[in-house]
Amino acid sequence: MKAQLRQMFIMQDKLNAAINNDWLNDASQDWHCAVLVEGAEMIDHYGWKWWKHQVPDIEQVQLELVDIWHFLMSAQLRQHPELSQEQSLDKAVDVWQQALTQPATKGDFLPLAKALVGQAALSKIAYVEFNQLMASVDFSFADLYKWYIGKNVLNYFRQDNGYKDGSYIKVWNGREDNEYLADALKANACDEQLADNIYQSLTSAYPTS
Repeated sequence: MKAQLRQMFIMQDKLNAAINNDWLNDASQDWHCAVLVEGAEMIDHYGWKWWKHQVPDIEQVQLELVDIWHFLMSAQLRQHPELSQEQSLDKAVDVWQQALTQPATKGDFLPLAKALVGQAALSKIAYVEFNQLMASVDFSFADLYKWYIGKNVLNYFRQDNGYKDGSYIKVWNGREDNEYLADALKANACDEQLADNIYQSLTSAYPTS
C-alpha cells in the first residue's frame, strides 16, 4: 500500500504541475471546495430525494470517490507548507496509510457523505469518513488505486486533446469518455503497463472529426 500511495501522490503532483506549475502556492485553487462539490454530486448519484423513488448508482458513486481522492491528495500535499516537498510527500503517504488501514465497516452512506462534505466546507480533510465511505460501497484500496491510475491517464488525455481551450470532445459516439475509461480498465490488468495501455485505448476510441 505504501508504495502505491506514494506513486499516486507523485502522479497527482505531476498532474497538478502540468496544469499550473505553481499549484502548491496558488491560493486560488481551492481543493476543499472541489471536494465539497464532488461530494454533493456523489450524494446525488446515491440518491437523497425522499419524494421520489431512487436507486443508488453505486458505480457512479465509486467514480465520484476517485475524483474526490484526487482533490484530497492535492489538499494533503498543501497541508504543511513549512516542510520541503519531499517531506510533505512522505508525511502525506504516512497519514493516509494510517487512515486507510483502519478497520472500516459498511455504514449509513448519507451521513458519512454529508460529514465528508461538511469537513470540506471547513477546509478539513475527512480521513475517517473517506475510509468508511469506501467500505460502504465495497470499494477496496486496490479498486481505488486502479481507478486512480485510469482517471489520471484520462485527465492527461483530456489536457492533450484541448480540455483547457475548450476543444476537447467529452461525448464520443453517444458515450461519455468515462465510459470508455471503464471499458479500458476492465480490459487491462493492473500492472506496470496499465497507464500506457489505457492511454492507447482512449486514443484509438477518440473521435478525430
